[in-house]
Amino acid sequence: MSTCLLAAVPKFAPFIREEFPDGWNPPRKLSREAMEGLRQLYHLDKTKFTTPVLAEKFKISPEAVRRILKSRWEQPKEKRAKEAEKNRQHMLLNRLRDKLRERKEVEEILQAKRGRTWGVDNKDKLTFE
Repeated sequence: MSTCLLAAVPKFAPFIREEFPDGWNPPRKLSREAMEGLRQLYHLDKTKFTTPVLAEKFKISPEAVRRILKSRWEQPKEKRAKEAEKNRQHMLLNRLRDKLRERKEVEEILQAKRGRTWGVDNKDKLTFE
């Protein structure tokens, strides 16, 4: 670290303690994918995507943006692959549920049409027991 940055850290620490007396606990948290997107936008164009602009776009505080950009933590590849597979399975399950719901609705409509006679209400039908 440069001496300029080392000199700025002690000045910044009391501010952080004063600003966040209970520690850092942001009210809105971003997903890992959103954090990665935030980093990519910042590295794409640092002049256009400044900290205040990113804070506004992602609806988080500028302090949260600063901390995300400063962080270098990455999820292990195995865990990332496992989560990607889990997301694929979840999306597939949702698609199957949607198809099943749609098929059920179509079947209900067809059943309603079959049971209906034009000009005659269900109350008017004669039943023989």
